Amino acid sequence: MEFRKIFLIFVGIGSLSFCGCVATRDDISILKTQIAALNKTLQSVQANQASNDQQIQDLSVQLTEANDNLRDFNYKLDQVSSKLDNITTALGSQETEQYKMSPTELFEEAKKQFDNKNYAEAAEGFNLYIKSAPQGTNIEDAYLYCAKSNLELKDYQQAALNAATLLDKYPNSKLTAQTRMVYAQSILPLDKKDEAVMYLKSIVQDFKNTDFAKEAKDLLKNIK
Repeated sequence: MEFRKIFLIFVGIGSLSFCGCVATRDDISILKTQIAALNKTLQSVQANQASNDQQIQDLSVQLTEANDNLRDFNYKLDQVSSKLDNITTALGSQETEQYKMSPTELFEEAKKQFDNKNYAEAAEGFNLYIKSAPQGTNIEDAYLYCAKSNLELKDYQQAALNAATLLDKYPNSKLTAQTRMVYAQSILPLDKKDEAVMYLKSIVQDFKNTDFAKEAKDLLKNIK
């Protein structure tokens, strides 16, 4: 629209010249004013056009960079996904191999790891046994040794949980004294001194003249 106005005014000026019309000073002054205004408008339009061209160019550069970044991100995402798939496959294969062992073999292997002081492997093995044979003949021992392994690993909450599960499920177990000891040792670092003292005293009272009672007495002496 601005270019059209400029064109019409210049046509008007040309017509005045060619037709030989005599313009008054006021007419000339008005035309000069209009021409000056139109020159400013033209300059503004040209400036805006240049600015728009630069903005379009900048936008094109940014879009190209964004597309490059997106391609790079997709490539990295594909790499991470591939690694996760490999890890999942490896873990699945490992667990499958472990479950191919019989419950008795699982327990014996876990006990072997415990005796060799490989407590992390032992805890994992006893957990697998508990999952695969919840009614197995070694289930009570599995809970106790799993709790002991957790205790050695300083995983006190898990040790206390396994010991408490054994005490709750098998109140008449031959392993009760040991299990109470492990439970008390597990909750002491968890700021449950009063409860630990109660369990240690119960060992002294219920299992007199046993090594567990002596161990409980010694531990009570060291509790402040």
